Amino acid sequence: MNNKYDILFKHQVPNSMDGIIIFGKDDNYLKPQQYNKITDLENEIWAELYNNVSELQKKYASKEFLDGLKKLSIPKDNFPDFKLISKELFNASKWELISVAGFLTEELFFDLNSQRKFPVTDIIRKSPRFDEKYYGEDIVNDEGYTPEPDIFHDVQGHIPLLANTEYSNFLHKVGILGDKIIKNELGLSKDLIDHNLKRLQNFAWWTYEFGLLKKQNLNSVNDIDYEIYGSGILSSQSEILNIVNCAKDKSYQSVFLPYDIDEIVLTSFNYSNIQDRYYVIDSMSSLYQSFDDNQNLFFYQG
Repeated sequence: MNNKYDILFKHQVPNSMDGIIIFGKDDNYLKPQQYNKITDLENEIWAELYNNVSELQKKYASKEFLDGLKKLSIPKDNFPDFKLISKELFNASKWELISVAGFLTEELFFDLNSQRKFPVTDIIRKSPRFDEKYYGEDIVNDEGYTPEPDIFHDVQGHIPLLANTEYSNFLHKVGILGDKIIKNELGLSKDLIDHNLKRLQNFAWWTYEFGLLKKQNLNSVNDIDYEIYGSGILSSQSEILNIVNCAKDKSYQSVFLPYDIDEIVLTSFNYSNIQDRYYVIDSMSSLYQSFDDNQNLFFYQG
């Protein structure tokens, strides 16, 4: 534990980030997509991943996500073209895609989001490029789940929701808040700045990465009590199926907890496995309001 304030966090998982390459502002983090160099194998992997989650998304994803899909030309059987998707996203919500080398620090991620820029990478799980990047590291790398944010997670998980105006404005506010924490107008110590950034990262993880909401459309084909809006779930066949099985009492691997912003900002998370808990919001609007009303939680002063 490197920060004296991190003792406040619950559910800490040692070494959950081991092996994952993380890029910061001082690194060469920009990496333009070379679309003409995408291989047939990489397109085949994309098609397989798309096929694995497509029907599950139609059944269990939130309306905001499904509506966003209709606004974007995300292909079924080959890599998406970042330039094309970025233009469509900008037309829908004034966001744009930034092609990057991989996982970014929270400081850099929030800074880009504050400018309505969303980082995406064109590497994909199970591919030779992924294996080369993590040669010698013990990283989960299968069709159902990987902790590395690959192109499938970034584009098929995040971008459809960003095409929704209200959601995209919410994510912009999260980015602005992260940038405000970093600029440190309160003159807090570095430990407090880092601690508050982790609070915001926890909030992001348990909401727009791995969040659920109570089922809104009672007449839908959805046969569980929840809809999925978390991008980390929607891009993972294993994570979706885990939720379905737990909701149907076929598994007890994970629990469903009522959304509590005071709790989630102090609840750490694990990148490397299927989640053991999911926080359930009443509605998307209630999430947005909760974030607006509780900004003080991210400016802890010791």
